[in-house]
Amino acid sequence: MPTSIDRITPSDCSPFDPSNPPNYGYTPSLAAGIAFIVLFGTLTTAHLALTILSRRWWQLLFVLGGLGELLGWIARTWASQCVYSAMAFKIQISCLIFSPAFFAAGIYVVLGHFIKVFGAHTSPLSAKQYLWIFCSVDGATLTLQAIGGGLASAAGDKPDGNIKPGTDVMIVGIVFQLAANVVFAGFFARVLYKTYRPGGKGILNVDHLPLSPSSSPSKARPATTTTTHLRFLAAATAVSTAALIARGIYRSVELIQGWRGYLITTERYFIGLDGALMVVTGVVFVVANPHYLLPREVECMPGSGLEDGGVARGRKGMGGVGFESGGSS
Repeated sequence: MPTSIDRITPSDCSPFDPSNPPNYGYTPSLAAGIAFIVLFGTLTTAHLALTILSRRWWQLLFVLGGLGELLGWIARTWASQCVYSAMAFKIQISCLIFSPAFFAAGIYVVLGHFIKVFGAHTSPLSAKQYLWIFCSVDGATLTLQAIGGGLASAAGDKPDGNIKPGTDVMIVGIVFQLAANVVFAGFFARVLYKTYRPGGKGILNVDHLPLSPSSSPSKARPATTTTTHLRFLAAATAVSTAALIARGIYRSVELIQGWRGYLITTERYFIGLDGALMVVTGVVFVVANPHYLLPREVECMPGSGLEDGGVARGRKGMGGVGFESGGSS
């Protein structure tokens, strides 16, 4: 049985040969590939439409994440017909490893909006710090995974190549990424606790946020002062964060087992613990879209960094792609 992730002898579209298994260890399912192409194609289109309609350009992060997932599943569908294609394998593994980082970055921005509305006292870090710290960590982990993948691929092209060093670097990258997601979840849980405490003492325990005196409800945003919307968005963010962590655990164990391990050579786990979880991550922010759930014209909580400068500054912060001082993008 081959130990390389690239060393294959049949032509790309040769029939599956059990004595010479492809990189996947199986032939990827055509039905699953088509299903996920439809799902991620629909989700990506929906996120793009919502981004354009809302002009909240930071939501392009969800578009990029969905596009990466779409390309990855197109490559897997290609591999279902040409299972020995090294190019299809490299495209799918690269796209499906990198794409979740864009969804994670979008979640960091959402948390920044929560801090902006509820005040800096709800979090030990500012909204700007979340984006810089966790996006930098994601960038570092993806770089490690890319370097490891490159080393493993280069070794696999050699008859006597050793892919273990490259694989070990990839493992470090993906475990580091998982650890960062868990730490972020802890910060997010703290913000939720501060804003929705048992006993009715948190901001989200009330029914409405204070409406700015100069604002009025609009037809497009008729209920900007209700905290029900914020609770819904908080729940959606929690679900998507949990999905990313569950996927990270699966991916970590999968790679630790090796390229011929049980998890990586059993497609149903990949479908359920990678593809399906990423669909969940994408769907929640279509159903619970931040543009329609975040308050637009509320009197910002003390310590949010927005109470000086009025509603106009709050609008800019909610719609822009960069962070204002003390606030999120």
